[in-house]
Amino acid sequence: MFRRYALLVFILLAAAMFFGNAIDTQNLWASTKPLLQPLASVYLNTFNSPATAILLCALMVALAATLSFYYSSGRIWPTQRDLNTLRSELSALEGSPGSQATVEGIRRSLERRPRFQRAWRLYLATLVTDADNRTWSSFQPSRTFNMRMLEHEGLRIRFYLGLPNDFVGLGLVFTFLGLVAGLYFASRSMMSADLTQAREALIQLLHAATFKFLTSIVGIAISLILSAIQRLQVERIQSSLDEVQLRLEELLPPLSAQSSLAIAAANEPRAIRSIAS
Repeated sequence: MFRRYALLVFILLAAAMFFGNAIDTQNLWASTKPLLQPLASVYLNTFNSPATAILLCALMVALAATLSFYYSSGRIWPTQRDLNTLRSELSALEGSPGSQATVEGIRRSLERRPRFQRAWRLYLATLVTDADNRTWSSFQPSRTFNMRMLEHEGLRIRFYLGLPNDFVGLGLVFTFLGLVAGLYFASRSMMSADLTQAREALIQLLHAATFKFLTSIVGIAISLILSAIQRLQVERIQSSLDEVQLRLEELLPPLSAQSSLAIAAANEPRAIRSIAS
């Protein structure tokens, strides 16, 4: 990673030196300065105001709450509800482990929910039946019923889980934009020969800096709160998923060594057959 960063810095410095020597920077700045002055004036006046920091903090909080509610109501809560319902239905099955009635009960519960149908088809292909018509699982349910499956079937929370870092970055960016504006106005005032005016400019810069750091503080606070909420949500989903996996292992026992030998000893074409067929 350090080597990659060093290479990136070297490329940027080399490009800056090349374009700095190849282009007449003074004439370029003289031609572009009139175009940039209106934008720079709006930026400096906006970010130099303490009210801007307070407004940005309020907007960051509103955006974090909106995104959190959107992902929770649209993806997290429906997934949790389906897992809880599936867990309850699997717990209510009363057939003996590995029986055809148990397999049909599991099939009905899973096929009613599109979120789990693909995982069920993959898991179904791993089930085998012995000569006594008893079903065994060749692999653990966790190989198909897992967080990766939920991610592919609509959970899609990678962007959501990255929001805490994004808000920290936003807070820092707004803080530095505000500090740049404050330093610009303070430097102009401090160049004055009047010491009183220069002192007032420095005091004003320090007061303004306190408001500029509000965005960083709010960004870090949002990151901590979102991280705690996300941790609880993911842990609840994982807990429900673990219970579904354990219940499936109880209803469809794993294929033990003794069972494998008994099935192989039967030496019949119908001894082991795929449930999917």
